[in-house]
Amino acid sequence: MHMRDWARVGALSLGLAGLGWVARGFLPPAFSLDPPQVVPESLSPPASLPDIEVTFLRCGLASIPECVAVRGSRSFAPRAINYGAVLIRHPRATFLYDTGLCSDIYLFLKHQSFLFHQTLARFTFEHSLSDHLTTLGLRPRDLEFAFLSHLHWDHVSGIPDIPGVPLRINRVEYDAAASTGLLEHRHGLVQSLLGDANPVELFDCAGPAYEGFRSSLDLFGDGSVIAVPLPGHTAGNTGLFINRAHGPRLFLLGDAVWLADHYQRPSIMHPFFWSQVTSDDATARQTILSLYHYARRHPEVPLIAMHDADLQAAFMETERLREVQTT
Repeated sequence: MHMRDWARVGALSLGLAGLGWVARGFLPPAFSLDPPQVVPESLSPPASLPDIEVTFLRCGLASIPECVAVRGSRSFAPRAINYGAVLIRHPRATFLYDTGLCSDIYLFLKHQSFLFHQTLARFTFEHSLSDHLTTLGLRPRDLEFAFLSHLHWDHVSGIPDIPGVPLRINRVEYDAAASTGLLEHRHGLVQSLLGDANPVELFDCAGPAYEGFRSSLDLFGDGSVIAVPLPGHTAGNTGLFINRAHGPRLFLLGDAVWLADHYQRPSIMHPFFWSQVTSDDATARQTILSLYHYARRHPEVPLIAMHDADLQAAFMETERLREVQTT
């Protein structure tokens, strides 16, 4: 066989292998559904809790086929992916969980690669964080702080709209971002969005196990807002339990998953996208399993990821109806 023929065979083999890898990526992932190592459940939330208002702020929207968003699905139906923030009004502080998109987001993204623009940054811009705050009658100085679930670009990209507002970041997340080069990745995108106009306040989830998660941080000391580590997507991805006097209890997940399907099945995204956004595959899968088991134990608690546009919209509709019924 001539060298040219060998080259053709090699190219064909590589092509078939690549197609095989892509095809396997659509098969259901292997998850062991054995209960995780037992972590003590916390006591129930205190009998006396404050009224807390929760508002999801949608800044941008993307759409991807379900079979790409949820590995194992055979549907090509579009799934809505949200880019946004959560405004939380607690009697002791009005604050943000993540920050959505700033008014000048396209200026920050202009030097990114074509592939980045066509995948992770392929969204339709709707409203900036600044627009949302103005509509709600708020200014940056009305915010006590912004609590960042993690330091990926799409969760810090509203910060330029809220200069001076302190940024609360999990110390594990901040140290990992600094040591792995995340802040300088993609031409320093995260670092440029963080800027230098906002003081950084590091926190530790050094409190006791909470609701089956290994540690916690009680933000106000009253049992109403509890942070828990949900690592894997990044080293310090952090979720928030919101316990309130009226309305359903709520569990914000950051990017531990992107859609409810991921902890309900359980599943992940197509391996290509999963590998692009996940820092530790094994830890991320263990976190998904913890959420799977928690959701089965507590079906009354909405578990809402920051990219789950449909579940966020459903929650906001429930809140609207509850307000109508109480007026």
